[in-house]
Amino acid sequence: MLHARGFTWTYSIEDAVRAYFFIVNRQRDDGAIPDRVDPKGRPFYQVLGSKPPTDNSQFAVKITWEIWHSYNDIKPFMHTAQILEDALNFLPMSEKVHLIWIDPDNPHSSYGFTDTVAKTGEELFFSLLLYEAHIKMAELYTAVNKPKEAEIHRGRTLDLLWSGEGYFFAASQGYRQLDVWGSAYSVWIGAVDELRAMDISRWLCDNFDKIVEWGQVRHIPEPYYWERLLTDVKPGTYQNGAYWGTTSGWIAHAISLTDKRLVKQMIADLAQFCRSEGKAWECVNVDYRKCPDYVATLACPAALIHMSTGLL
Repeated sequence: MLHARGFTWTYSIEDAVRAYFFIVNRQRDDGAIPDRVDPKGRPFYQVLGSKPPTDNSQFAVKITWEIWHSYNDIKPFMHTAQILEDALNFLPMSEKVHLIWIDPDNPHSSYGFTDTVAKTGEELFFSLLLYEAHIKMAELYTAVNKPKEAEIHRGRTLDLLWSGEGYFFAASQGYRQLDVWGSAYSVWIGAVDELRAMDISRWLCDNFDKIVEWGQVRHIPEPYYWERLLTDVKPGTYQNGAYWGTTSGWIAHAISLTDKRLVKQMIADLAQFCRSEGKAWECVNVDYRKCPDYVATLACPAALIHMSTGLL
């Protein structure tokens, strides 16, 4: 058992590093990182559609960064820096701006928590993950005294998808629906300046009753649902209108810039709901529950509580 960043982990650094290499050593020749690897070591690259999701590369970077940041071990990054570079270069990019691009004529899964949603054109959430990954790559290269490589990963923009009304659009092509999760995540990772963060915060507060229930959060506000999906998802269920605890911490963090009382209510409601249910579900709605004992429902909001002890 090891203590890292205030949390108690039940696995060792050796296990964390082995798990990381178990995934990235199965990188495809074109740079794609597996979406998952089964216990026999067989990699799977696609979910829905003909191409791999566009978030695995960024999560590989985040794992490397977490190993360094939590365990003070930079060696996994040193051994896999080129793997990570190839993974980031694999991502399909817009010709206009530094955002990831999904072909409207060939939609496929993008971000894992919306892998059933056909968002096309320049897409917000995995571009946010890419923004974050570049920052972490710059920090990792700085840690190994490679300033030129670090500089390559600095300076990105998300202006194309900004609505001007307090939120980001989920994507640029087809259905330009607003993205609650992505707007909040942009504040969480510092991808927006203070003025835009406050715009997002106020919009989330003003629309709180349309996006939050039981301390958990819809991807898009009521009464809307995604207009194009990659597979059939009944309205009000799963990624098409159910409420998730995974993003509660990001939403609460953004809201805290405007209304700390609302944050306390939200976190208390989530905790009370999980206590009353006796478990943490992946997502919920009235008369709907999916996947019990879902770790992210508690782990992601716990990060907010740990990092913002004065907030709650």
